[in-house]
Amino acid sequence: MDKYRLVKYEKGKIVLEDAKNSEDYFYIISRGKVIAYNNFYDKTYSYRKGDIVGLISSITKEPYYSTIETIEDTELWEIKTEYIDKINNKHLINKISDYLYLILEIWLSKYYAAVIKNKTDLYNKEDPLTMAQIYKDAGFTEASHKICSDYIKLFSKDYNTEHVMNFMKDLKRVKQPVHINKNSYKMYKGHCLYSELEADEYVYYIRSGRVGIYNIMDSKYSLRTIFPKEYIIDAHKPTLEYTPLFTTAIVLEDSIIDVMTKEELIKILYDDSNMRLKIIKMISIRVISTILKLKSIKKTNLEERLIVLIYSILKIETLFYEKDYIKLYYKIEDIKNMIHDDADINNIENAIKNIDYIEFDSFNKIIITDIKEYLKKYKSYTE
Repeated sequence: MDKYRLVKYEKGKIVLEDAKNSEDYFYIISRGKVIAYNNFYDKTYSYRKGDIVGLISSITKEPYYSTIETIEDTELWEIKTEYIDKINNKHLINKISDYLYLILEIWLSKYYAAVIKNKTDLYNKEDPLTMAQIYKDAGFTEASHKICSDYIKLFSKDYNTEHVMNFMKDLKRVKQPVHINKNSYKMYKGHCLYSELEADEYVYYIRSGRVGIYNIMDSKYSLRTIFPKEYIIDAHKPTLEYTPLFTTAIVLEDSIIDVMTKEELIKILYDDSNMRLKIIKMISIRVISTILKLKSIKKTNLEERLIVLIYSILKIETLFYEKDYIKLYYKIEDIKNMIHDDADINNIENAIKNIDYIEFDSFNKIIITDIKEYLKKYKSYTE
């Protein structure tokens, strides 16, 4: 088969089918219109000329998460996924990048809308000093300091910020980053890369270590995901107007992190084909993981909710490295917040203990003893 070819579908034909194994190609619509729908989210979405479909599942080799059906006679460019690292058309590279980030935001917004109890938090943040106090109480004093600093920078011309400066005086600081070379820094446990009060203009590439992504909703902090090494965190301002899309990033263990501008990242996408493929896979698996989280809270059985949530975490953890087992950094309270469940912590812990290939260490940390067998056994729960 050539790198790409034009294919035609009559109105009412299925192009891609939900839960089916993905193929090694994706589509760009040349003419016509399609709709996307699935069995876990009520709304349908339409795509038209110039839109991309099927890329996320194809690049990650995950099953399709939506059915794509034509609602008009439609023509699509069918493009081999392996061709992505050979693309030299900057317009197409930008199009793929913009598409992936938008799709990620859309699914994150769906997940947050489902998980937040106080729906006003979708559009409004807590008072900044309240947010700073929440992070301080959780032991994240550097995040508390960062929120205060951002508040002063944003509002000192319009509001009296003396009370915020007084609050900051009592915050215990962690060791500040040490420059290694070029754009690489040694960052220490507890350091805050950016806060949810203000979007950041930088992009962070984790060469070693781990970074946790948090935000405050329902008047408490919640862990949203943990990124291991090789992941890139883009802290740009979200396109969609949902406040939970603004997050706080905290270094969870001593790490080596490259700090670059958005323009430097785009140059990498243009010039480094291997890194381009890596970044596209990374954003795509984040979409898949977010969809799995959304599926988990749609489950009615607590154990099934936990199975699918842990499945989503493993997809992030195993993208770049095959592992036999893993100790998760997530606490039971984190798991509870992520599945939006009112169950008692002890009930959640007992339910996790009933899941195969999971055990707890002496510090009550979750260990997946056989990742491959876990993913194989519980794959059907994710459909």
